[in-house]
Amino acid sequence: MNSTTALASPLAAGLALATGLVGVLGARLDLIAPLAGFGLFALLMPLGCALALLLGLIGVFRTRPRQRRGGASQAWGGIVLSTVILGSVLVLANASPEVPAIHDITTNIDDPPVFEAAASRDSRSRGFAYPSGGAHVPDLQRQAYPDLGTLQLDISRQEALRRVRHTAQDMDWEPIGGDDASGQIEFADTTPAFRFVDFVAVRVRAARSGAAVDVRSVSQVGVSDLGKNADRIRRFLDRLRAAD
Repeated sequence: MNSTTALASPLAAGLALATGLVGVLGARLDLIAPLAGFGLFALLMPLGCALALLLGLIGVFRTRPRQRRGGASQAWGGIVLSTVILGSVLVLANASPEVPAIHDITTNIDDPPVFEAAASRDSRSRGFAYPSGGAHVPDLQRQAYPDLGTLQLDISRQEALRRVRHTAQDMDWEPIGGDDASGQIEFADTTPAFRFVDFVAVRVRAARSGAAVDVRSVSQVGVSDLGKNADRIRRFLDRLRAAD
């Protein structure tokens, strides 16, 4: 007689994996909301794997030679599969270095770019008033990202604006507002996995040595951005420096 618990373990692990794939693909293909897809992947899949792991361990205990029950191989299969999935999720969760629980990052804390076009799209209905997330955000950013600051370019303001648009296009950002007269342009950046929409404001001002560029990047969902906004700003500024 086979152990029901042992047989259930790989089935539970397989179902958990399928749930995670549905979350990723469903969100990526716009079949489900991004937050729902993330919940399936980051919450339900690990919970399902934890259950599969528990069932597998119980199954191994119940299929000991003296118990005269079959299903030991299925139990071990469930343990291995669930462990691999859980390990992969933990690796992804720890891929970013230790970062503060903030999601509004800028190169100019004292005078950040202001969102106008993106304000009406804020899912929190707060219009991205700085600092989005609380008064503690600036101090946490100073501690976590001391390298972020205004970019000085030895080119004209108009040329800097041209490079900003070209660089944003290369990064697949969608322009949603702003103009050359104001010197500020806003963009929407959709994350690849779950299709979350983050917003970026780039401001270009004339400076004594040429042009000064400030950037602000903010996420709509979650408390911590896992360092994604700071990384987005760094990548943009690096490309902007290298642009011809």
